[in-house]
Amino acid sequence: MCGIVGIIGGGPVSRLLYHSLFSIQHRGQSSAGMLMYDGNIHVTKDPGLVREVFNEERKINVSGNVGIGHTRYSTAGMDDIKSLRLNAQPEYLVNPFLATVHNGNIFNCSEMLKLTKRKPRTDCDIHCFLLPMADKLYKKELTPDLIFDSCKYLMDRLKGSYSILFLADSGDNPYLFAMTDPYKIRPLVLGKSNGMYCLTSETRVFKKINFEYIKDIPGGSVVIIDKDSNIYEKRLINKKGKPCMFEFVYFAKPDSRINGRSVHNVRVDIGKLLAQNYPVEADIVVPVPESGRHYAIGYANESGIPIDEGIMKDKDERSFIQQTQESRDKVVEEGLSYLRSVLGGKRIVLIDDSIVRGTNIRKLVKGLKGAGAKEVHVRIGCPPLIAPCYLGIDMRSKKEFIARDKNGKIKPVDEIGDEIGADSLAYTNIESLKKAIGFETCMGCINFPDGYPSEWKDEVKSLFNHDRFGVRAYESIQRC
Repeated sequence: MCGIVGIIGGGPVSRLLYHSLFSIQHRGQSSAGMLMYDGNIHVTKDPGLVREVFNEERKINVSGNVGIGHTRYSTAGMDDIKSLRLNAQPEYLVNPFLATVHNGNIFNCSEMLKLTKRKPRTDCDIHCFLLPMADKLYKKELTPDLIFDSCKYLMDRLKGSYSILFLADSGDNPYLFAMTDPYKIRPLVLGKSNGMYCLTSETRVFKKINFEYIKDIPGGSVVIIDKDSNIYEKRLINKKGKPCMFEFVYFAKPDSRINGRSVHNVRVDIGKLLAQNYPVEADIVVPVPESGRHYAIGYANESGIPIDEGIMKDKDERSFIQQTQESRDKVVEEGLSYLRSVLGGKRIVLIDDSIVRGTNIRKLVKGLKGAGAKEVHVRIGCPPLIAPCYLGIDMRSKKEFIARDKNGKIKPVDEIGDEIGADSLAYTNIESLKKAIGFETCMGCINFPDGYPSEWKDEVKSLFNHDRFGVRAYESIQRC
């Protein structure tokens, strides 16, 4: 899971890109980068947050009327600084000039790399489409028809999730173009302002840079924008969409919309359904900041139990997408404090979005009781996570999930509740999640393997069977 943005128009776009990257920082914290093009290539990328990578004015104000940017959440390659620097995006080639950023995960990299004689220079899956695309464009006049044909060639062969932005030029007519996987698992939206166009991961970017939302890009589509702001669009593969349910549950910011559906409203509705399906006698509802807040609003409104701030968050980093368990623990331990005056002697309903490994929620329950809470009843906005995601969420191994025992069997909910020290535990069920979202989504990680697109069931089962603790399953049988 990453954040991507591309802007093209009749004036400089680097500062717009810079502010856009801040708006999608929550989608990736391992590296950030931006590539501007004015006939020359200007690229800045490095491990770290946006404010750390772009720490000088000269890195922000760069010439060029077209550019692409990226905030990376690592789902391929190693997690040391050297590897994070190597795999930072945008990535580009000069012969022909072609730059790209990517959100998603390709799980047939080894097959894709057989299509080209070019050699990848990074560890991540970006070269699975960058190199074959470069071959298709090499020594040819760049036209919309050529781009459509080249994208169709890739779409027919790629397996996995992708929202991809390309920047290409074969003279004085650069093109910004996008390609989405047939199921539109990863989001991509189009906006405009004063002759400029923006393609990005979330609608909240448009509020930041004062652009007008135009549309969500459908699955299996290619959108091409030239330097004169002409738009060419084709839907090359037409399938029923299955956007990632975890976008609604965790990744997308609540002020974004996906396929017209407010992420905030979905989370509030999930909270309401939690209160209806799993009521409990309690004194206050306490959200885990900030991930549980919108669920807690729904739960409190539906149950009539008042909501209060029993936990204070001091940091902006998101614990789930930290690269190591040590860094996740550090965010939780250093970033939270408990309000004894609110919690003392109270029966608490603690609300969060999801439980993956269980480490964080266990510490939160302990912290609440240490601050004087009489009871802690945990309610979770996502059904139990039981399988790795092979489409862009970094859940590496089935052995990491608290919902599975050491033999791989799914645990009873009460047993998980005991492990985390809760007085009771309940998760949103799959039917309630479907009801709250309102349309079909990919649910492979909570309903394995049936929640995946049907054509990939055999392959994801094979990946599941190759699972090794601490290694991403698709990396254990191939090197991307």
